[in-house]
Amino acid sequence: MGTHLRFAPEILARLGEELIPHPDLGVMELVRNAYDADATVCHVTLANASRPGGTLVVSDNGHGMTVADIEGGFLRIGRSTKAGSPMTSHFGRRKVGEKGLGRLASLRLGQEVEVITRPAQTPGVAHRLIIDWSAYASVDSVDDVELEVQTFATPQKPGTTMIVKYLREGFEVGGIKRLARALLLLSGGFTAVDNPAGKSGNPTINDPDWEFTDEQDPGFTVSMEAPEYETLAQAVNEGYFQEYEFKLVAELDSDGQAHATLTDWRGEILGEADHDEVASPPGRKSQQIPERFHAPAARFELWMLLRDSDSFKRRNSARTLTEVSSWLDIVGGVHLFHRGLRTHPYGDAGHDWVGIDAARNQDPQHRPNNRNSVGRVIVEDPDDSLIPKTDRMGFQENLAFTELRAFARCAHDWAAAVRKQRWAQERSGETAVVREQKKSDRSEAEKVLRRLPLAQAAPLRKALDTSDRLIESLERDRLLYRALATVGISTAVFAHESLNTSGGLESDLELLEEYARLLLDESSYADNMAEPLDRAQRSAASIHSFAKLPLRMLRRGKRKLVAVDVNEVCLDFVEMFGGYLKDWQIDIQMDLDSSPATVRSTVADVESLYANLVINAARAFGRSGTSDNGRVVRISTSQTSDRVVIDVADSGPGISGVEIARIWDPGEGSDEDGTGLGLTIVKDVVADLHGKKRVLEDGELAAVPHGELGGAQFTIRLPLYRARMSGAGAHS
Repeated sequence: MGTHLRFAPEILARLGEELIPHPDLGVMELVRNAYDADATVCHVTLANASRPGGTLVVSDNGHGMTVADIEGGFLRIGRSTKAGSPMTSHFGRRKVGEKGLGRLASLRLGQEVEVITRPAQTPGVAHRLIIDWSAYASVDSVDDVELEVQTFATPQKPGTTMIVKYLREGFEVGGIKRLARALLLLSGGFTAVDNPAGKSGNPTINDPDWEFTDEQDPGFTVSMEAPEYETLAQAVNEGYFQEYEFKLVAELDSDGQAHATLTDWRGEILGEADHDEVASPPGRKSQQIPERFHAPAARFELWMLLRDSDSFKRRNSARTLTEVSSWLDIVGGVHLFHRGLRTHPYGDAGHDWVGIDAARNQDPQHRPNNRNSVGRVIVEDPDDSLIPKTDRMGFQENLAFTELRAFARCAHDWAAAVRKQRWAQERSGETAVVREQKKSDRSEAEKVLRRLPLAQAAPLRKALDTSDRLIESLERDRLLYRALATVGISTAVFAHESLNTSGGLESDLELLEEYARLLLDESSYADNMAEPLDRAQRSAASIHSFAKLPLRMLRRGKRKLVAVDVNEVCLDFVEMFGGYLKDWQIDIQMDLDSSPATVRSTVADVESLYANLVINAARAFGRSGTSDNGRVVRISTSQTSDRVVIDVADSGPGISGVEIARIWDPGEGSDEDGTGLGLTIVKDVVADLHGKKRVLEDGELAAVPHGELGGAQFTIRLPLYRARMSGAGAHS
């Protein structure tokens, strides 16, 4: 006599109730089943559901189920229909349901389930199935309970209604709000983008215009009877996507190749990149560029907004910060839409699956967070590469999913790099432009004031004078902070190089021990004392000089706007830094113009040019070590009819690991341990002085006799200044 496997009723709890941590997730599973049934509308009703014992009703206008569908599909748990029928029969939607486990868990939310379904294949006919879960408590096996499908006539159109009675757990206020948000975002939330001219309002189950046809998919809409839903729906359906500051659109084709575009609120394209640039954005330059992303084709859209009233004023927006912020609180985050439906929990509060918040902590100025941005990753996944987890909480972390996430993260990093570069370009020369605009505005204001009566003009002129004093104070502070930054960079490099070359504190202690030993050893004193004594004297002199360096660089007189001879500043700089450069075995060569080369600037700014360019070379030497060709830095100055030209060339290893166009940006540079601020200071000084800059990867010291080292060369061109009064001093 043969036998077969049988399952105890307790398996229903294991496969059902334990898969749904919150009852609202069970509702979502039933709604997703309506989508699989080609429904265009699904409606959710909660009756007395705030506490146990209430009723949940989920109705749709899908194609319904025949008796065969009920027996062979609805009641059969664990078999996927995707292999034999990857798409539904009419609209071509790919199924989002897997093996019926989520549906089983949802139906177990109550003590009894009534299913009424009207199949499109047999109009005018309905089927009813009632499942009383208490009947399974008194049997040994689940198949001992007989279920009956009743058939009756109906005038209603095709669709299915599932009624879950006597809920085991109530929907608390937080759960209803969470459910309302999930329903609104399941297939919507982006209606204002996808269908800006669409009709207002939601269709209903009994919409007379709806007919089940084989035409193109008309979409899927969910509604719910609940005050929380109505409140959220009003905010979500507004769709304030047009309030973005920046928008990223990145696409991944079926071959795993990425492409991205970043635009601003004006519609101007700020950057466009193909696969190599997207797959290896700045910040990931040390990693190998992947040939492709091993993920299904996808589209990533990210709208980046600013929770800042100034942003709304600048764009002349008719919206308010309050209403847009309320909308962002609901829809904010990056959502994942798989086959037309949003997949939980991606985009939920606290689920930063793309890593946007984490990345913002490192670069808050050029990156959004999940509170001021809304985005979506859209994927169809025709090959079923993304595998749902058994508990329906997202997808398994297989190769396809991790690569899809990597694509989104790389695109986000690329957009941040473009914004950062754009910001640096706009900031370059901003001070000089503002200074000129201020002079022009003040001149126009004076014309107006002269036409006013004295009593009216006096307080206005006083206000302008106060504003001018404030601007001058800020200008002095700016110059001081720039000088402080240069001092900080200089001392940091000196300290770093000193530790590397002398061995640091341990080396100094060894020197003192050797000095003491030789003092005690009279026999060797005369012969061996000279070298350690000379080293000790040099160390003491270096420490003394190092202590005086900040005071020399930060003298107040150096921050006065005067006529500055760049040759004199160069000589002073080499004298001030010469000891350290000698310790680093750097040979400073000067080829200065025979005539005074004068610019209108401050000594501190010109000194910053020399200091940061030479220190940049010193860092390069520190990376490469000392070569047979030596360490050479050559400073040259020359003049044209209207320009002063400063060249700083070195015989170092050249520029690597960073694009030339980005070498001036903060945080960039060839040295991974550096800040990249030195060359940014150079860029800002040149811009403020209305000058120009250029860098060559292979400068004049790259060739023989200094060796083929690829030395870099920086060229600075500043406007030539000719003092009107003879005898005017260059600088003090």
